[in-house]
Amino acid sequence: MIVFISGIDTDVGKTVATARLLEWLLGQGKRASAMKLVQTGLRDDPGDRAVYQGINKIAELPECPACFSYPASPDLAASLEGKKLDLAVLEQAVSKAGQDVDTLLVEGAGGLLVPLTRDMTTLDWVQVKQWPVVLVASARLGAVNHSLLSLEVLAGRGISLQGVVFNEHPVVDAYMRNHALESLRQGLVRYGFSERIALLPSDQKGRGANFAPLFGGTELLPD
Repeated sequence: MIVFISGIDTDVGKTVATARLLEWLLGQGKRASAMKLVQTGLRDDPGDRAVYQGINKIAELPECPACFSYPASPDLAASLEGKKLDLAVLEQAVSKAGQDVDTLLVEGAGGLLVPLTRDMTTLDWVQVKQWPVVLVASARLGAVNHSLLSLEVLAGRGISLQGVVFNEHPVVDAYMRNHALESLRQGLVRYGFSERIALLPSDQKGRGANFAPLFGGTELLPD
């Protein structure tokens, strides 16, 4: 089973959420792995795979199949290197990474409508593949708008939402936090999704997060 990890925006905490979700799945006895679909901005950055490995103390994880140095959307980052993102390469990499595991977490770049190529957004790709999505949200300023827009577009495309990870970083006051959470709950109901929200603690990079709420009701993962 492949689960796609996306966010309401860039820098919302997808990578830490992916690493901690992998940690949780492994702790449940699942054969699980994680990979980044496309990585940009790698001039002086080891990439998100290093975060997965560091948190889970795992040496062997799939490499990202498409890496670019310029910190921008994949279509722009690729074009600045005189390249075009090869979707067939992405598909082959995901297929290979998912062969020997129960669950493969695939982390996207940025938000849902980030363009992979001129003709294909991340959401287009996920819709074609029919992967369930875990959406990472937060309570930072602007997050309510971005969260509800993301829920609306997922519902409009008929894409399954496995649940929302609510990142408690950055820490905001109780008014903003509670309003963001309540807005998420109302949005999930409004767009016909189950009210599955897991909290990602702000301290120690999300250590101790419980992702059981994402898999309540109809189980996505096999026993």
